[in-house]
Amino acid sequence: MTRMNKKSLLWKGLLLGAVFGVAGAVALSSDTTPVKAKSERIDPTIEEMIKQARGLQKVGRWEAAADILTQLANDGHPVALFHLGRAYKNGWGVDTDLDQSRLIFMEAVRYSFAFRGETAYELGRLFQRSSGDKCAEIALQWFMKALEWDYPKAHVQLAKHYERGIGTGRDLNAAFDHYEQAAIAGYPSSTINYARILLTGRYGLTPDPDRARFWAERAIAGLEQKARDGSASSAKTLGRIYRDGEFMAADRSLAEDWFLRSANLGDAGAMHDLALMLLVGSPDAKATADALKWLRLAATAEHGGALTALARLHLKQKHGLEPENAVDLLERGVAVGHPGAMQELARLFAAGDLVLQDRQKAIELAQKGADRGHQGSTSLLKELLQEDEANLTIIEKSVQPVADKKEG
Repeated sequence: MTRMNKKSLLWKGLLLGAVFGVAGAVALSSDTTPVKAKSERIDPTIEEMIKQARGLQKVGRWEAAADILTQLANDGHPVALFHLGRAYKNGWGVDTDLDQSRLIFMEAVRYSFAFRGETAYELGRLFQRSSGDKCAEIALQWFMKALEWDYPKAHVQLAKHYERGIGTGRDLNAAFDHYEQAAIAGYPSSTINYARILLTGRYGLTPDPDRARFWAERAIAGLEQKARDGSASSAKTLGRIYRDGEFMAADRSLAEDWFLRSANLGDAGAMHDLALMLLVGSPDAKATADALKWLRLAATAEHGGALTALARLHLKQKHGLEPENAVDLLERGVAVGHPGAMQELARLFAAGDLVLQDRQKAIELAQKGADRGHQGSTSLLKELLQEDEANLTIIEKSVQPVADKKEG
């Protein structure tokens, strides 16, 4: 089975789409009584096959692992469904397909099995990346389910939702409670976010530097340990801390080292951040080539920031890039819910640049970005609405004298 034709689960995905709905609302609102999992009475042969698939993944034999997982998933084994869903999400031995990943996870989450909570968490993360109506609310509900099903990492995302008012009203008390629970559960990346709020006094709070340092020191120690143990996300967070000079003096060299470690471990966010660092100032040819390499790899993984950043380079015709290629990148950025891509594509539709002019489409895209709290989209939306209002006023003034003349 090749990477390109591994779609034997597609018939099941289409069925699931009819049963659950693409938005996932039916799955959440319907009876959540779990299907009794085959994994509860898994036979040794199946268990050994799953272990074999996981072992193949660890040594980079992604396609062979995906073959085994696909076979078991087609037979309805929830552990295999879970790992196959992750494969489609990350492009491990199959083409990255977030819709397929979501449908597979929706099938897996119906079962009561060891990874049920983590499956709900993965669904939440996928809906966070979606741009459809109510996706943020649905993501929040999946994180609540993940917590209900004993997956404490959900505290991390719930803290963000309540802090920023994503899919719910802003509730700082709830956000801080989830941040502290995440810290207790051992998620230092979330603890750093909490320390930032305390340090800066965000949301009108009184800054508390001592308490911020207390949490930051513990978080950084935890991040370094996790990064050395192979955590890509922890290395990425350390890169951002040293890049921005939070809680300590900025150190570009250390930041690049941590970003590179994370990027080599496959983290698309670190690839994006490393690329932007390399492009600062007047980079030499090697730094530029490395930056474009990392941006393209992150874009291939459908990282919204990378898609948008690469599209902007195309639009500016930087480094020999052609502007015509920006539209596809921005459309993909919009598809994964990146508000920067919404802003840039809205500008193109408003001006009729590289696409057919469509003011209504431009306003809709800017509104989507504004709804996500993106300042650039908010400013563009205001600008577009003011222009339309001004044009309407001009039309009304030009029509009025004609009407008066007819009456006379």
